[in-house]
Amino acid sequence: MKYSPLVILFAWLAAGVHAQSPAPFMMHTHVGGEALEGQPLTWTDDQMVLMGRDGQIYEFAPKHAQKSKKTASQFRGYSIMEMRDRLRQEFSKDFDVSYTQHFVVVHPRGAWSVWADRLEALYRSFTHYMSVRGFRLDEPRVPLVAIVFRNEAEYYRYAQDSGTPMQPNTLGHYSSGTNRIYLFDEGLEKGKDWAASNDTIIHEATHQTAFNVGVHRRLAEQPRWLGEGLATMFEAPGLWDAKSTHTRQDRINRGRLNDFRYLLANRSPDAIYQLVASDKDFDRDAAAAYAEAWTLSFFLCETRPKEYCDYLERVGSRKAFSKYAAKQRLTDFVHYFGSDFKQLDAEMLRFVEDLK
Repeated sequence: MKYSPLVILFAWLAAGVHAQSPAPFMMHTHVGGEALEGQPLTWTDDQMVLMGRDGQIYEFAPKHAQKSKKTASQFRGYSIMEMRDRLRQEFSKDFDVSYTQHFVVVHPRGAWSVWADRLEALYRSFTHYMSVRGFRLDEPRVPLVAIVFRNEAEYYRYAQDSGTPMQPNTLGHYSSGTNRIYLFDEGLEKGKDWAASNDTIIHEATHQTAFNVGVHRRLAEQPRWLGEGLATMFEAPGLWDAKSTHTRQDRINRGRLNDFRYLLANRSPDAIYQLVASDKDFDRDAAAAYAEAWTLSFFLCETRPKEYCDYLERVGSRKAFSKYAAKQRLTDFVHYFGSDFKQLDAEMLRFVEDLK
């Protein structure tokens, strides 16, 4: 008798087998009255993690899955039009939905529709920058979703109602779980330049793009300095703005550079080693860690572009759900940039000193 993959999967669950890799099919199921369709990524007898066709990650106990059936032999994300229709059902009629080649954007009716083209332009700038440096990029497996709110109050209220309250002064964020970016633009009606005050949005859009084109791996632990360093690099107009002259001067993130120089007097002599080995610096002093992450990333990308891209690829290809211990983090970094951290630090400080 021939058994379907879905029957075998649930037989494995009954036997207590733990999956270490995604299932080779998509399934449709009902959990708590909600219909879900996607690819099982990993599972135990107590938990299943499913990649939805909308790009969201769903976690539930397999025993709660009802009416499950196989729907396809491989994962297939929703089309742009399917995602548009689903978002229209999800949000009230106070919102409209615009789309581009890669993005589906929910926004208040009216001028906020410009955000679809803005995000598409940021996507093009990011992928162009990475591809000309030899990075092999993937097409996103799902449409990239952004939710734009009219003002700060709407944004904070939605975050609170969604169970993810934001810290004061947050302008936007990317959620790895939903694979969406959330932002507000209350300057639009006042004619303000969005880019002048929205470094945060460019930063978060960079995260979303990087996690969807294969630069970072969403489901594997990634060094925080690497992700934040790349995102802070793209805050500089020379990287995201197609109208930029594309000189090194344009690529410098002046705010992060000033932060780094201000913190130099109290900087640890083994700062690079500490940053690479763990994410603890971000818990101790976030501002200093962001400045250090930008500086190291910019230095490596400007002076060792091939090694930097090869290193990104190595880290981005890590196995899903794998932990990244300090020893392995250091081994991977040393493979591309050498083991002499003092020498590397000295070279980076000379590089920073020469930046004008």
